[in-house]
Amino acid sequence: MREVYLDLIAHFSTHPDVETPGPKGAQGLKYGGKMFAMFYKGNLTVKLSPDRVQAIIDSGDGEPHDPGTGKPMKDRVLIPAGNKNRWIEYCEESVAYVKK
Repeated sequence: MREVYLDLIAHFSTHPDVETPGPKGAQGLKYGGKMFAMFYKGNLTVKLSPDRVQAIIDSGDGEPHDPGTGKPMKDRVLIPAGNKNRWIEYCEESVAYVKK
């Protein structure tokens, strides 16, 4: 699983305005200092509009992301490791969303 995460970091390492993680701290991708994608318990969580989050959940590609509060976040979707072939695609969509 680590190789998929490393692929994400490599992909975004040359992306303008995207910060990739250093050796310490949260394992996620940032734009403008704010996290838009995060490796979470072997899966990927990305920030998107609430409508897009719901569409991804309805398609079966993602699941609601609950950070442990018992209430899923409306603007985050968890993309399971089973869909890791689409992680870069969803991260690209997420960074485009947060740039707006």
